[in-house]
Amino acid sequence: MGSSSPGGALDVVDLWSPVSPEALPPDLIDAFEREDWPDLKKQLGVLLDGVVTDGVYGRAILQMALRLPIGINSVFDRYRAAASVDHGDWDALQKCLAAQPLAPIELLGLRDILLAPLTRSELPYSPEPHHVALFGAYEYQMEQELGRFRHWARNMLNFEANAIVWERPDIPAGRHIRNRRLQDAVFLAFAEAEAGDLRAAGALAIEGQRLGDAGEPLQIYAADLEVLTALAMGDDRLPRVRAVAHLQEPTGPSPLGAWQLLNHLMPLLPLADEEVFAGVARIGERIATRLGSPRAQLHSYAWRVASESLSKRSHPEIAGVRAQAHHAGRGLRVLPQLLYGRATERYQDFVEAERLARLSGNVWAQIVALTWMVGMNPTERTARWLARLLDATSWRRPVLVPAEVHGDAALGLISAGERGEHIVEFASAAGRPNILYEVSLRHVDDTAASLSARVAAVEALGTLGTTRSQETLLRLSRRVDELGRRARVVADRHRRSGSLTQREVEVMGLLREGLTNRAIAERLSLSPHTIARHLQNARAKLGASNRTEAATKLERILN
Repeated sequence: MGSSSPGGALDVVDLWSPVSPEALPPDLIDAFEREDWPDLKKQLGVLLDGVVTDGVYGRAILQMALRLPIGINSVFDRYRAAASVDHGDWDALQKCLAAQPLAPIELLGLRDILLAPLTRSELPYSPEPHHVALFGAYEYQMEQELGRFRHWARNMLNFEANAIVWERPDIPAGRHIRNRRLQDAVFLAFAEAEAGDLRAAGALAIEGQRLGDAGEPLQIYAADLEVLTALAMGDDRLPRVRAVAHLQEPTGPSPLGAWQLLNHLMPLLPLADEEVFAGVARIGERIATRLGSPRAQLHSYAWRVASESLSKRSHPEIAGVRAQAHHAGRGLRVLPQLLYGRATERYQDFVEAERLARLSGNVWAQIVALTWMVGMNPTERTARWLARLLDATSWRRPVLVPAEVHGDAALGLISAGERGEHIVEFASAAGRPNILYEVSLRHVDDTAASLSARVAAVEALGTLGTTRSQETLLRLSRRVDELGRRARVVADRHRRSGSLTQREVEVMGLLREGLTNRAIAERLSLSPHTIARHLQNARAKLGASNRTEAATKLERILN
């Protein structure tokens, strides 16, 4: 991988290396250099949060916190201890704890969550409600209990912490209150993307970009989540993952913060860019290893192996990942079991993956396992369950599923009698024109299907532009009902625009210039998978057996 690529750039990222303090306010730097601790405490009191430590100044201010003297002020001890947790500096944390910082139970709880063995699956201690709120965000993510994480995120909307904010001298009330709404929206968006409805996730991500102070890292991750959820719902645009660039800046998040945020995006990143996915997976594993967190290490290890086995499915380390996960909690066993199923292609392995995903509330993994199951051996039960999840969650493009399996699953759904707009959209996202035609045909000729589903099928036929689809539209246009009217509109629109869509003409034009699929994808900000689908559609419409023949035929038409 070239160092100029986003994924390659991440290979040299070291979130523990010193960063320039230039991004910090000059008065803050001056107070620190003069060792004017009262003035520094006053300035940090409005900038640095001893609970939610990642803010607009990111690692620049956290590295300053790591250099604060121990033992002269309990607030300084708290700041330094919290920053030590963020960097996995357990020796420094031990020294800070000896100085008796504010609220040591919180620091001990976070330490025990991060360093807990694979077999542990409960919150530490029996703390106050506000401690449960703090610990839940970490514990449920580390344990990959995504259903519980979603429940936690929803409960946070009703959580009242104002009394704690006003009492704690290590919490800047103004920033904390403004950031609270941002955190609530974005973490609920993450939870919905992983364990709920992508439409809700996208809407919350849009809201999150308008909340909090300017420059908050969560705003950047919200923007990434918005475009990634759109991609999972069938959008063809290739998103630019802004968090990758921000990660490398002095104001980027701490190591622990980066691991948490990137980990929430991992189920969506395989849809965006293989190099970025691989790069993020590698840095996630490095962070987990440096933190010394067994559960984070296992989960990041599995994602790194997943990123390296996207195209070939098998990987020499899959057996090792699964073996390590054997005694882990059910949530942590989901991804290793999915990878094992992809390697063996045994139906029963996906049955187990689906069971684990369902019990842990991992909806995206459920859809992946069921897609494989329906593609391999569609039964009425599995097809019905997959169809319901697709309808309820808006997932259209499952991750870790090859196009041929995705297409076979779409055929499996209709063979089992499933109908609906979500089925047509699921088939369209597979990028296989022949399968989309078959799925659309089954819908338009099924009087038991809803009108909206049949209209969606007519629209899909219009996007294909093949001889068979045009003949079907012509047949439907003779009807005197609403379906016939819609078929006439689609057929007329297709005649006016020509056999190829504007996007297909654009892609073919760049192909004639000698550009590769990847180069075309970069030029048009689309994914290589989408470019391949447009070329395949264009070849089918032009009746060409290969790319060269298709380009020649298009040139004759245009001239």
